[in-house]
Amino acid sequence: MPEDVSGIAVHHFGITVSSLKTSLNFWINVLGFELIGRDVLEDRDFVCDVTGVRDGSIELAMLAKGPHIVELLEYKTALGRKALAFQACDSGASHIGLMVRDVDATLRMAAPYGWSAFGAPQVVANGHWAGRRVVYLKGPDNVLIELVEPGPEGERRDIML
Repeated sequence: MPEDVSGIAVHHFGITVSSLKTSLNFWINVLGFELIGRDVLEDRDFVCDVTGVRDGSIELAMLAKGPHIVELLEYKTALGRKALAFQACDSGASHIGLMVRDVDATLRMAAPYGWSAFGAPQVVANGHWAGRRVVYLKGPDNVLIELVEPGPEGERRDIML
């Protein structure tokens, strides 16, 4: 009989960035996350055993918005490190969806930090998300964020940025 793993829950969403300082400014000043911890992982054997990255050392920050935690990681050393270029449709690509009060205001605030939308925000016409405005942003590290603005019915206000 397989083990019961039904108690599994999402703990955090991790994002590798080229500059922790730049990324912290965006996540705190634009998206309103709170810095809840920082750490430096210099034990390269530990980093390799956990992440599979050889010769890696990491500076990281944990951010929270309500119960949601985002971990930003800047690899200070690592063998084979490279920047990724991908599209949302590519296998393995990921994004984080954030509920915001005003998509347009968030886009304006994000622009000076190097984040831009692929196009104009769109209103979802049908289905469960009908009436919501959505758009994807791409940041300096090719990170994708989907902004979701509530539809006319509204959303839980306690989960919005």
